[in-house]
Amino acid sequence: MSTDEAQKWAPGAKKLDAGDIAKPFREEVRNQVAKLKKSGIESPLLVGLLANTDPAAKKYAEWTGKACVADGIRYELRTIDDPIDVEAALCDANDDPRVHGIIVYYPIFGQVESFSGESQDDYLRDTVSYKCDVEGLCHQYRSNLYRNVRFMDREHTKKCVLPCTALSVVKILESCERCYDKSKPIGRHMEGQTVTIINRSEIVGRPLAAMLANDGADVYSIDIDSIYLFSGGRLHKCQGETPESCVRKSSIVVTGVPTKSYRLPSNWIKPNTTVVNVASFKNVDEDEILQIEGVTYIPMVGKVTVAMLERNLMRLFYNYHHPDRQYEDRYKAAFEARNIVPWYGNPVQIYTAFAATAILAMLIAKSK
Repeated sequence: MSTDEAQKWAPGAKKLDAGDIAKPFREEVRNQVAKLKKSGIESPLLVGLLANTDPAAKKYAEWTGKACVADGIRYELRTIDDPIDVEAALCDANDDPRVHGIIVYYPIFGQVESFSGESQDDYLRDTVSYKCDVEGLCHQYRSNLYRNVRFMDREHTKKCVLPCTALSVVKILESCERCYDKSKPIGRHMEGQTVTIINRSEIVGRPLAAMLANDGADVYSIDIDSIYLFSGGRLHKCQGETPESCVRKSSIVVTGVPTKSYRLPSNWIKPNTTVVNVASFKNVDEDEILQIEGVTYIPMVGKVTVAMLERNLMRLFYNYHHPDRQYEDRYKAAFEARNIVPWYGNPVQIYTAFAATAILAMLIAKSK
């Protein structure tokens, strides 16, 4: 952004670079990788599966590879000629102990129906092992997100992985003024905020709406033929609302319409609104919205999405693949299989040991 450009904007209007927001997260990943290597542990391996000629998918695969190499992560792109072979390649990667993360570059079948789910691509998402799902889109993680379950274990040592594109929007909003209030308790950081998301896909719109609602916001979810409100842990179908009415009352607007022709009318956006464009096409007129006082505009999220993908990979590695974690899990599984309870985990045995020690101490004291 040049000074001349900024001078043409309305007072307080600004345009943020996703690359700047991604930097601290990628630096954290580099530090974790360096720490592993210092301990003699090889960096995590991410495997990408590409089975289409979609330009956006190819670009995403290219960005992923470059970012991983730059940050010390091992990356292997596996190109599959026939989409019908993706499931077999995916299962091979799931079962390969050398693989710590898997990303499938969609669309592969698009909305082609499946006997095993709503679409064949949805079926593939659910086929990725939760131990390797860097995108956070398998059934286990989606289900936990919609139920606001934040950990994978009872001991709360394994945090859930969140869908990386939706998570990138959350991290962008956290970096913006007026969006998140971290002085409030967890689950209320966005209390009082109204958000409109123009997209309800399983990859972005739906999980993002749940994440922001879990943080306390009232979220309008807009699709082609319906509007829903996520609020207070409940989903309500809206009657009488329109896309315009939702956007006009929102302090945050997220656009994710995957068509070149769509444009969000700029006169719907009120001053001091944060606008995030998730789509690969520009869903807004940039020049027009930067003439709105106090608006914050983020035109792309791709670089933050890649950073979140790397972050998810590191979380999966520490949750399931780190040698120390694997030892702990094997030890725990062996105890559970044999139904062994350590003596210090049984209240009766603790009491007995304490009482016996006290009696022994009294006898020793009397003998003196």
